[in-house]
Amino acid sequence: MKNEILEELWKVKDQLAKENDYDIEKLVKGLRAKEKAEDNVVDLTLRAKTTTREP
Repeated sequence: MKNEILEELWKVKDQLAKENDYDIEKLVKGLRAKEKAEDNVVDLTLRAKTTTREP
């Protein structure tokens, strides 16, 4: 039985590895730079502070 989800994940993993010359440090550095450049990061600390229930 084929697991299509796992196959797709493996393809993405292999592509990311190839794009970064199979260098984990290069991959992490690129992902951190991308994360800093994007504005769509969720800040859960703000939500936790503002979410209260009133009786």
